[in-house]
Amino acid sequence: MPVETVESNAADLAHFEYKGKEIPIVLHGRSKLEKATIMFEGSNGLARVFTAVPIILGVKALNVQAQISAYEQKLAPRPCGMFMHLRHMTCGLTVLSLKKPNSDNGVLQLVHCLNVAPQLQTLHLDMIYSYFKASAPDEAPEEEGPHMHRHDHLKTVHISGFRCYKAQVELACCILENARVLDHMEVQPRVAVAICGYADLKNFAVERRFLPGVREWARLTSERFGKAITVLDAPSE
Repeated sequence: MPVETVESNAADLAHFEYKGKEIPIVLHGRSKLEKATIMFEGSNGLARVFTAVPIILGVKALNVQAQISAYEQKLAPRPCGMFMHLRHMTCGLTVLSLKKPNSDNGVLQLVHCLNVAPQLQTLHLDMIYSYFKASAPDEAPEEEGPHMHRHDHLKTVHISGFRCYKAQVELACCILENARVLDHMEVQPRVAVAICGYADLKNFAVERRFLPGVREWARLTSERFGKAITVLDAPSE
């Protein structure tokens, strides 16, 4: 049915889950919410999760499944520390790309999300690129690179769908440089099955094609930042 807003009066709600179009979600009363799963279906879902869903401000665990587009409105700057309680974030992103993946900078929107969650401890990020042909809008003026704030609690990062595209590398390097207590980063060319539309065999073949380049990047980048980077291989056939 067409829904324009969601409101809840369940003050003792501990876990909220929503899947649907990008609409305002309001929770009345004093919230005890600790975990939220938000799956927005629009093409600017990531920005909307962090700007239009105030009920998740106090959660400790957040699962976001969203589509993003480099041509959609970027996530506007938010006050630092908005998500002071957030400790664990899982993020599944489908990047809607009008360009080749290596030219698309949509995933850099995630830097702004990390900047408003200074207490974050673990990040699990899954990425898949969906290329489609359409008339591209006029080129937007080039923006400065992302400015990630210092993180003193982020210890573990896992990224699937990592294929050394330019924006992916920039995002990973931002995290490695600014997450001061980062113990370990894992990267994997294979796309997580949860957001992957491929047959698993196709996904496996794609991983094998990107694996050597990702391994070399991990070796050089590990030396540059002095932090461990593990490349997860495909399971044996």
